Amino acid sequence: MSYLVLARKWRPKGFEDLIGQEGITRILTNAISQGKIAHAYLFSGPRGVGKTSTARILAKALNCEKGPNQNPCGACLSCSAIAEGTSMDVMEIDGASNNSVNDIRDLRERVKYVAAGGGYKVYIIDEAHMLSDAAFNALLKTLEEPPSRVVFVLATTVPRKIPATVLSRCQHLPFKRIPGLKIKARLKMISASEGINIADEAIEMIARAADGGMRDSLTILDQVAAFSSDIDASDIKDLLGIADFAAISELSMAVLEGDRDRIVSCISGLTEKGTDLRAFARDLMGFFRDLLVVKIASRPDEILEVTENELTIMKGIVANVSEDYMTILLSELVRAEAEVRLAFSPRVAFEMSLIKASFLNTLRPLNEAIDSIETLIEGKGVSDRAKGSAGNETPERAKHKEQTKVVERQYREMQPSPVATSGDDSSGKDSDSADDTGARLSDLSEPEKTDDIEHASHTAADFSWDAVVRKIDEVNHPLAGKLSLANASLEGETLHILFNGGTSVHIDSVKKNIKAIEKAASEAMGKKVSVKIDALKKEVQKKKDLKEKAMSEPIVKGVIDLFDGRIVDIKPIENSSNGGNDV
Repeated sequence: MSYLVLARKWRPKGFEDLIGQEGITRILTNAISQGKIAHAYLFSGPRGVGKTSTARILAKALNCEKGPNQNPCGACLSCSAIAEGTSMDVMEIDGASNNSVNDIRDLRERVKYVAAGGGYKVYIIDEAHMLSDAAFNALLKTLEEPPSRVVFVLATTVPRKIPATVLSRCQHLPFKRIPGLKIKARLKMISASEGINIADEAIEMIARAADGGMRDSLTILDQVAAFSSDIDASDIKDLLGIADFAAISELSMAVLEGDRDRIVSCISGLTEKGTDLRAFARDLMGFFRDLLVVKIASRPDEILEVTENELTIMKGIVANVSEDYMTILLSELVRAEAEVRLAFSPRVAFEMSLIKASFLNTLRPLNEAIDSIETLIEGKGVSDRAKGSAGNETPERAKHKEQTKVVERQYREMQPSPVATSGDDSSGKDSDSADDTGARLSDLSEPEKTDDIEHASHTAADFSWDAVVRKIDEVNHPLAGKLSLANASLEGETLHILFNGGTSVHIDSVKKNIKAIEKAASEAMGKKVSVKIDALKKEVQKKKDLKEKAMSEPIVKGVIDLFDGRIVDIKPIENSSNGGNDV
């Protein structure tokens, strides 16, 4: 007798043998026990998950000599004939090769005849999505109202290609991928029954390579069993080209750390070993997905199909990586996998994709960037004040000088005109008078400094906002940086701090420190001062007015006339002096 491959030998013979399709099994067994058999079913799902096997089991349950029975005996003539594919009442049709209208016409003629064994006639159309539109249309009437005791089962891996008119006439039962744990348990049972000596790590690799398909896992097991009598993980890697965990984890760390030299070295090593880079790129993408799950899930061991040692290594890889960085990196690797799969030179595409992804290591979260910008602005404000105190004139110091000149001019107007005399005495008197006047003016412009600043009395004329900012800078550097961007004036015992439209974003944080500002201002002025903080509201102009203002500009009119153009949109130019009224 010829050798029977494991995928056929261990094909499910009853509903209890179906792995990973408990929901569908329950629906069908209940329908059989309750006598509610539908006239048409649509089985959809990935390859190798049990669609055709379930259709055969359903046919056995309906035609068993002890049935209809949800647990077919498998020993009677009907069950044996269905299992061997020789039953006259169960027709398996390949939709890929019998997809014409004529094939469907023959089927419609055969449907009219009753079952040979007196049970149900079951038509299993595999790869049903391959039928032509004309064939589907020819099948519609028969599919909707078939003769009594006729059941159609359509199986497909691409349910979206089934016309809606067909879907509406069938009970749609979607099959899902089989969980890896159940595949591993099934493989261990079959290996023990077949006398195959295989390591647990090798079984895990086979289950991972099968990607949820039981038939694929049995095919791989059959292949490696012929390769070696004692199967270990290295045999699976050599035979199937499965990515080594150590290699894939090393390359992942290189990408995360932005180590481009190590990225090129890793890919070079993979190429020398003959690794399929297209398959490796797919495995790397899946590995990063697992890393993201490890990062965000509280119990990743319940989600991922990895060993305890691998899970520990993965936790170490993502220990110092943020979730948002991992998410962005995974999206880049998804794009990279598609590029490598379709590339003429997979190595070049793989290297360039990973090098490009490694530059994401330099990115920083948005809140960190905003903090850095604020620190830079605050530092610039303090630096400007330092330059001003060293000799570069700031707007505040210029204002103070202008106030001093006003006081000097008022003082000169109050003095009597000097008496004109001749000779050296006259010039000496004038000189003395000038010196006296200069000394008095000096006294007015720069008040006498005392050790006890609390007894000094400052007026609005000699008020220095820069001195107040420097006083605050001694205790609160960031606050001083924000206050340096504001304008201030002293009216009596009230210090008015005004932020313009561009810097008003700081007003809330400044108001939280109003007590500290009042204390520093009082110490700087030598008297108790209250603080009032306001923001200059930006004047809002209508776009119509702005457009008229722009049209009045000769340059704008000239450009429009030259190019026969028109103004599509207009925006004001932000300006700290007028709150953004320039066009």
